Amino acid sequence: MRRLSRNPILPGLAILLLIAMGWSTNAPGQETQAVFNMPLDSPFFYDVRPISFDAAAPLPMPMSTTSPTSSAPIGQPETPEVIPIGPAVEEGQMAPLPDQGPWEDWGMYAIPLNGCSTCGECRCEPNTATTRVGRFLWLVQHAVCCTDPCYEPAWRPLEDSAFFINSARPQGTMRFRWDAGFGLSNPDRAEYFWAKPGIGPSPTGTYVPDVDYMTLYQYTETGGKKFSATFEYKYMEVDPEGAPHGAGFGDMTIGTKTLLFDNGLFQVAFLMKTHMPAGRVSRGLGTGHVSLEPVVVVGIHVAAETYMQVEVGEWIPIAADPTYGGSLLHAGVSINQVLGYPAPSSPLIGTLELDTWSFQAGAYTNSLGVATSASGAMYAQTSLGLRWFICKNYDVGASFAGGVTNEHWADYLVRTDFRFRF
Repeated sequence: MRRLSRNPILPGLAILLLIAMGWSTNAPGQETQAVFNMPLDSPFFYDVRPISFDAAAPLPMPMSTTSPTSSAPIGQPETPEVIPIGPAVEEGQMAPLPDQGPWEDWGMYAIPLNGCSTCGECRCEPNTATTRVGRFLWLVQHAVCCTDPCYEPAWRPLEDSAFFINSARPQGTMRFRWDAGFGLSNPDRAEYFWAKPGIGPSPTGTYVPDVDYMTLYQYTETGGKKFSATFEYKYMEVDPEGAPHGAGFGDMTIGTKTLLFDNGLFQVAFLMKTHMPAGRVSRGLGTGHVSLEPVVVVGIHVAAETYMQVEVGEWIPIAADPTYGGSLLHAGVSINQVLGYPAPSSPLIGTLELDTWSFQAGAYTNSLGVATSASGAMYAQTSLGLRWFICKNYDVGASFAGGVTNEHWADYLVRTDFRFRF
């Protein structure tokens, strides 16, 4: 009889088969599933049965004991004891926080010298006024002197959206602006747009009734969080009715911007501009004299997505013609409203603006070619604009403005902006 070969593999397979049969016989009667493990790790199994919280025991609570300091009956939960931190404070006073700086004595109220203590909580004196005027004055004092220390000053698109009004916050910016104005009347009024006849453009008739013009501005602002310096120059093209056409570089403007007050509610800044003659006066590209313009700018947060920019400035000519040159007051307001978000960090903001120029002195040439007093007149225009902040560093926008008084600068003006910040 032929002997079977002694193959060691067959006995090994038989042993593994017996072990597997025994494991399946002793397995518990529940569903299990193995999770992938490294080869050297033991298999991990989890239970897929639903979890029930019905039998969960309540959390243990401290029970009162026979300690003489405990006021609760034995066997009942004890109320946690409140331990005061810091010195005792009498009724009617305000307790200082442990990490605050020096305090100032304002009668019965202890006031920290920095105005507030913790983020979102003001520790200034409470409102004790009983009249409307008193409550209003307290709110003003509260907003100015007791600001939230958690407020972090930062440039925001909504604060810098107007087209004809400056923003209060200094910000490194380069702006390219193009204006197209049509039907500007009395261009020599107070020598604000150009100089008087003879120094400025000489009319072929008795006077220049109106002017169409286009201007390209390049504006640069650089500085820090509280102060910045500005520089602007322009290239102009003027097409007056009854006078020669002109084109070339116009006057230059240098200035400074100082942020005087800044909190989460409003900002206040002071601007000082100096307009310097650089354009060819006889072609209507400049005024031919230096002008100073101090400006106060206020920004107010009206709502979460609504902001108001306000500007008041005085244009003061220096060494202008004694008859024609005159100062004027410029005031303007802009309401900025977020209209939508094409992208989460890309707001689309609409603007509604009103600007006025009140002439305080000077003259202009009337239709008879005679100098007429410009004092007491006021120009006003309103504008609608749309600005898209592509991202934090870039934005584009356009605005359409028109005169709302009988006498005004341009019948209508189209302004477009492209800006980038650094």
